[in-house]
Amino acid sequence: MIETLFSIAGIAMLGWVLLILLPKWRFTRFLANTAVFPIYLALLYAVGIITAIAEGGLGFVNDFGSPEGVVRLLSDPDFALLVWLHVLCFDQAVGHYVYRDNMANRYVPLPLQSVLLFFILMFGPFGFLCYLAIRALRKKPKVG
Repeated sequence: MIETLFSIAGIAMLGWVLLILLPKWRFTRFLANTAVFPIYLALLYAVGIITAIAEGGLGFVNDFGSPEGVVRLLSDPDFALLVWLHVLCFDQAVGHYVYRDNMANRYVPLPLQSVLLFFILMFGPFGFLCYLAIRALRKKPKVG
């Protein structure tokens, strides 16, 4: 079941392709403003986590508090794929946030936006941190 969810999550790569390569296209803006792909990934994750809880209960949350417990959880292939869906969903949600924020305010030029979105896709928090740092440096203080 989890492998099926993982397999159909790949469709969300289309969202990244559009955000990175076609940021000005009306359809890209529509998809970003409606958050279609992050919602899609969140729904897949919800199905997976509800299934995991229904099958095994909530006992796995006890493992979150220690490095050994997390490693034990991630050594379970189904749980590792479920965690990957979690990561994919949040990376794409952050990518959508950066896209919408930058398209509205143009803190960085579009080619740099595309590079930063690629960094978010590949390196998650590092790409987000890069965007926030550049945005902070380029943000004009409001006079008022």
